[in-house]
Amino acid sequence: MSDFRNKKIVITGASSGIGRACATALLAAGADVIALGRNEAALAELGIDRSRIYILDVSDDAGVKALIPRLKAEVGSIDGCVLAAGIHSFRPFILESPQDLQRMWTVNVQGCMGLVAQVLKGRLVAKGASLVFFSSAAAQRAGAGAVSYAASKGAIESAVRGLALELASQKIRVNAISAGVVRTPMSEAFLRRLTSQQLAALEANHPMGFGSPEDIAAPVLFLLSDCARWITGAVLPVDGGYAVA
Repeated sequence: MSDFRNKKIVITGASSGIGRACATALLAAGADVIALGRNEAALAELGIDRSRIYILDVSDDAGVKALIPRLKAEVGSIDGCVLAAGIHSFRPFILESPQDLQRMWTVNVQGCMGLVAQVLKGRLVAKGASLVFFSSAAAQRAGAGAVSYAASKGAIESAVRGLALELASQKIRVNAISAGVVRTPMSEAFLRRLTSQQLAALEANHPMGFGSPEDIAAPVLFLLSDCARWITGAVLPVDGGYAVA
């Protein structure tokens, strides 16, 4: 599972958090990592060739479309794609503005699906490739203050199942990771707003505690690997037991 030599893997959100951990793990496994993200300095710190770094905001539709001919010319067909770019925001639903709701949808759903649509239209995805999306335990286990975020991740789960069927004839697998609370720079901003009692209660809902980005990267590598060649349309819980607690 750990041998990704001669495999070209695109990773969105590679500059931080889960995306960065996936990029690091794939590099260690010998993959040819194509890193996409907004923070050029952070991407450069991964230590990959500058020609494999692309500055991209997935919510920028024009930027995504402009990326495809560059990937076709500079990378060629890809063997996998990790859609790690995303945002979250937790507040009572009545405080969500139309702009807040649109932003959540634009990044978490349209950004991911739009990029995949473009690489598929560009015939950049090789036969036998694997696409890995990110859902969240919030999509299945409701929580106050997470309505729009949970809705965006629920949409991803539905899209994964449909896309898996559409691409099965090409032997392209489509799966998602449903993560619990993972301590990343993005999640820390939310966790810092909790009282010590709230934080303890949230962690207690994860029987194995909060996760780290590396806890997510390993299952992602599994889904990308040939060991998962008969798995498609699945949403894999990686949440320290949160979904069953």
